Amino acid sequence: MKSRLHLGITTLSLMLLVSGCNSLSVSINDTNPPVFTFSAGPFAECCDKLAFFIVYELGDGTADKRVLWEIRPESGTDNSANRLPSITYGELPGGFEQVVPSSGTPPALQEGKVYCSLGSAY
Repeated sequence: MKSRLHLGITTLSLMLLVSGCNSLSVSINDTNPPVFTFSAGPFAECCDKLAFFIVYELGDGTADKRVLWEIRPESGTDNSANRLPSITYGELPGGFEQVVPSSGTPPALQEGKVYCSLGSAY
């Protein structure tokens, strides 16, 4: 009985440890424009910093992609998961620079179209 309890506690401890090592992840709400929030596990040793963030529209074919908005943290910005602000589509947060479009705001998202977002973590 004691060995089963020990094995159960060890397994639970390992599961908690592994679940705490999550790298950068993004969540989205269901508003328009959407708001993106970022998080990482408390023990993430790598991949908790955002290199860039892109929102694109998928065309009729899976290979058809049109980048609508791309932003990147400015040099010197703390872009780790616990310091990233919530990002509302089309609103440039402080400490970021907009790459696409080169000026102005991105087009509004339209109901019925398919959009994807992605980012790169390091």
